[in-house]
Formats: sequence, structure tokens, C-alpha cells
Amino acid sequence: MLIALEKIDYLPENLIIEILSRLPVKDLLQFKSVCKLWCEIISSPNFVSKHLNNYYKTNDEWRGCLLVQSYVSQAEIVLYELFLDETPRVLASEVLYDMPMYCSYVSGPCDGLYYVYHYDRSGRALWNPAINEFKTLPEIICKPDFPAEFIYATNEVFGFGFDHVTGDYKVVVMKGYWNANADIHLKHPVSVLVYSLKTDSWRYCGDLAQAYSLKQNKCYIYVNGCCYWLGSLEYGSEVIISFDMANDSFKEIDVPDYAQPSSKCLAVYDDSLVFLSLHDNENNLDIWTWSEGCWTKKFTYGPLPGVWCPVGHWKGKWLLLQFNHGLVLFDPETLETQDLRFQTENLCEGVFAYMESLVSIKDIQERGTTAA
Repeated sequence: MLIALEKIDYLPENLIIEILSRLPVKDLLQFKSVCKLWCEIISSPNFVSKHLNNYYKTNDEWRGCLLVQSYVSQAEIVLYELFLDETPRVLASEVLYDMPMYCSYVSGPCDGLYYVYHYDRSGRALWNPAINEFKTLPEIICKPDFPAEFIYATNEVFGFGFDHVTGDYKVVVMKGYWNANADIHLKHPVSVLVYSLKTDSWRYCGDLAQAYSLKQNKCYIYVNGCCYWLGSLEYGSEVIISFDMANDSFKEIDVPDYAQPSSKCLAVYDDSLVFLSLHDNENNLDIWTWSEGCWTKKFTYGPLPGVWCPVGHWKGKWLLLQFNHGLVLFDPETLETQDLRFQTENLCEGVFAYMESLVSIKDIQERGTTAA
């Protein structure tokens, strides 16, 4: 290795940068100690961006790991790290007991960063596990002029993404509220609260049009600058709520005209929002894509015996949860279903890809503070 590094050192700097930008994060962290030049290169914002563009476009290795969120009880949620082979099947799994905020939900990855939310609402944070950076977020704000008799609901939904206009990472949280002195069943519209990493602060961005009951996403739903959630009203009307990270705006989207009853979820496929519905009777999986303001039914697969509900996407394939709490991967091109050979004793609440990056939470915040 030392001989190879010595040979690389004689190359032009632009070629060294190109080579380094295609290497794993673990190696780059070690190479920062090779010399002052390499440390400056690897630490620079331009190189971090180049690494994101080069390494993840030319390497498929980072896709060989999944994070699975599962309930142990109503008072505990665990995060599993699954290591997969090329088949793919799970080679090994472990519970991340040593994560900085154990017993938490996660959302991501967005450029290798994850939003972390403790199950009992005692804390929120941003986390880059690859470079071991963790930042606890300030306490969430309340709606301006919020009357003392009004309180926020304990449950909430959240999203995490990147604002390409300002170069800022943002967390969006949606919380319902009610009047503590009145009928608890009299719900008010859901508040939208947004955190900016650059300013390290929350702000109130208005209320949704109605008191929707929103569902937490079972996979990471951030595409084309927006986050999405499924929602419904008390009388059964369904809707999808979107939030645009660039202009802090939200809007309502009708769900497709799918056959009910079905288990359903939102996912991302070919850089587009998709709606997955699995029919309870036939066990057929329908795929709808959202484009130019309308839904188009693209595919119907099945029957898929033993499958309970869709839980997301991975490497262009669909992750499905079985009745025995096992995970399977469905390939829409080969129409093959592969058992990942992993199951939990409890209900799976989310599946997320694991992605490494050099993106520094601290550096982004410092640049934001300097700019301000």
C-alpha cells in the first residue's frame, strides 16, 4: 500500500483528486494522515461534492447494507444493520446499540446524513455514522402566538432533505394540536415546522389546510427536492402531502384510483415518486408513478404469496414484508422474489439504505454562521 501511495504522489494533483474521489470513505479518512496536501484535498468542500458525484455513480459497494427499523415494544425501537452479499442475502446483522441516540427512528440517507428522532420525543439530531459526527438539534419551536390552552400532539411525522437553492439541509416536522380545555377529539390543522442546519434553528411554516392524520414513511421519501407523506381525514378521504425544501411550501396531491382494501406505501423509483399498493385478496402489487401532475399505473405484479405489505425500494427493486416479518426483495425486471433471510420477532417499521459520505455537519453549520 505504501509503495502504491508513493507512486500516486508523483501524479498531477488533478489526477490525484480524481483517483481519491472514487475511493470509500473509510480509506479516505486514513489517507488524510498521508500528507498535508492530501488532508487539505480530502477536507475541502469541493472534494466532498466531487466524491458524492464520483464514488456513488461508479461504485455499487455502498448499496450492500440496509438499516431496518423494528419495534421491540411500544417503549422501544431498535435499528438493525444488515450486511448483504451479491445474491443479495443477509450475511450478518447486528443491533446498533451504540448509536449516539439509541432507540430512535431514522430518516435518510441524504448525502450520507440521517435525521434521528427518539421514540419518546426526548431528542432530535443529525447523524453521519461514516465520519462519526452527531449533532443534537435545538428544542422544537411552537406556533407563534400559540395560546396557552393549546398543546401539540405527541406523535409527529418528519422528513429530511437538501435545499439546492441555499445549499442547506433541512428537517420538516408536522404535528397536530388541540385545545386542552375543550373536546380532545376536536382536531385542528397540522402545523409545519422546519429546521435549518445553516441557522441551527426551527421556524413555523404554516398549517396544512385540514386536520390530516399523516403516516410515517417506511422508507426514505425525498425526490426532486420534495418530501412526501400519506394522509387521511376522519371520514376516510386520502391525500398525499408534499413539502418543497427550496421554498418551504406544501401542497396536497390526490392518491391514485387504486383498488381497496390494500396495504400501501410511497417510494422512489427512477427519480420519481411512486405509489405501491398490495391487494389483500389477490396479493398483486400495483405500481403507480407521479409525473406532470398525474398518476399513471405502470405495472401490476403477482400474485406474491406470503407477502403482507410493501415497505420500500432498494437498488431498483421492491422491498416487501412477509406475514412472518421476513423481508423479501422483488425484482421487477426478472419477476423474481428473493428472500433476504432476515426477519424480526416484531413489526418492521422502516427500511433504509446505508450510505457513507464525507459531508460534515459541523462544516455546513460553520459556513452558514459565517455567511450570516
